[in-house]
Amino acid sequence: MEAEEPRRAPRCPHCRSTDGEVISLFGTQAMTLQYRCHACGTLYEALKYDGDEQWLPPPSALGRRADPHT
Repeated sequence: MEAEEPRRAPRCPHCRSTDGEVISLFGTQAMTLQYRCHACGTLYEALKYDGDEQWLPPPSALGRRADPHT
């Protein structure tokens, strides 16, 4: 089994650099990572999952209807 490639750091919201490192596996939410930008030193958070991954349960599992207007 091959090891997965690490995710590339998201862009820093301050300077737009992608030269960042993960400093914590959990941010203010369990679904975020904390990063430090090497270019400007800003600390920022980004979602752990990219758009292709499904991690939320379907609305019916949360006790809600999928369409609130029905």
